[in-house]
Amino acid sequence: MKKGYYIHFQGRESIGVSKKIDMQMKEFSKHYNMDEMEIRATERSLPQRILGLFPTASIAREYDKALKNLENPDFVYVRRTVADRAYVTFWKNVKEKYPDCKIIIEIFTYPYDKDDFAKWNAWPFYIKERLYRGRLKKYIDRFVTYTDDQEIFGVPALCTFNGIQVEDVALVGGAYQENKITLIGVAYMQRHHGYERIIEGMRAYYQGGSQKYEVTLRLVGDGPEKAGYQELVEKYHLQEHVIFYPNKSGKELDELYDGSDIALGSFGMYKLGLYTLGALKTREYLAKGMPFITGCPVDVLEEDYPYVKNFPNNTQSVDIREVINFYEKLKTENGDKITLARKIRESAVSRVSMQSVMQPIIDFIEG
Repeated sequence: MKKGYYIHFQGRESIGVSKKIDMQMKEFSKHYNMDEMEIRATERSLPQRILGLFPTASIAREYDKALKNLENPDFVYVRRTVADRAYVTFWKNVKEKYPDCKIIIEIFTYPYDKDDFAKWNAWPFYIKERLYRGRLKKYIDRFVTYTDDQEIFGVPALCTFNGIQVEDVALVGGAYQENKITLIGVAYMQRHHGYERIIEGMRAYYQGGSQKYEVTLRLVGDGPEKAGYQELVEKYHLQEHVIFYPNKSGKELDELYDGSDIALGSFGMYKLGLYTLGALKTREYLAKGMPFITGCPVDVLEEDYPYVKNFPNNTQSVDIREVINFYEKLKTENGDKITLARKIRESAVSRVSMQSVMQPIIDFIEG
């Protein structure tokens, strides 16, 4: 059995990333002898941190320890991080020590410059990235992308899509409530989630006279955009209708899903210049049996897929009346909430199972 390593850079600090690592490791382990390896940043003084911002300086990480702990790998599968001099040198050293080892780096969002380096304090890392990522082609065998790009930075790409271990996800429970609709968005809130479009839509709905339904919005998670969403809710006096939660997982998160009717995809993909959505969260919604709305088409779903409603990929606020029409159609055509959930889950298996997702990668390792 071939030996593989799954390498990440403190990925377990994010609940969402940690879940994805678990799913990928589970699938890899069906085929290979796998070890997980975390490469951590080392402690640095303030002067060292400042010096580390210079273009040719590197983020201090435990690369020597990682190289020492690699034992005759046939392949390594990596979640990408910022490319700098030490990062490139590490892969150079791996290739020199194990020339037959296949190095595969997953680019989980591509293109990623606008998302990763949009804030002013990220510019030192952007300069490093632009300076060094082109050198990876000397040592990297493949990038993995969730787009149709056949080559990235001079390296051939394996094209796949985000997936999920459907059988490990709890089916949504609960029941519809009379004259009430609850929306739920679960995310590490970043620019591309675009939840301001939903909040703007809520404002218009509650300013528009009589309401057919009481519409409540639940936003679950933290992230750099959360404070801005909270400020917007206060500005529009929507505190009764928009509820914020910290990161939730396990039973607590399942209970929030059970009390919700429609989930939220991303509504700001246009900010990244992207026009399809392949986020892992959409897979979780499908596996749970949650219908959802989104700001652009989902990569694994056909245009007329009945359990998802697409809104335009632009700055326009989301019309809550259209969300209500979508909700009423789901109820009319599918009956109770549990029946609908089972239909969505059944449709998800062939579209987003981890086995389907990982097959192009397995084929390359075996080739």
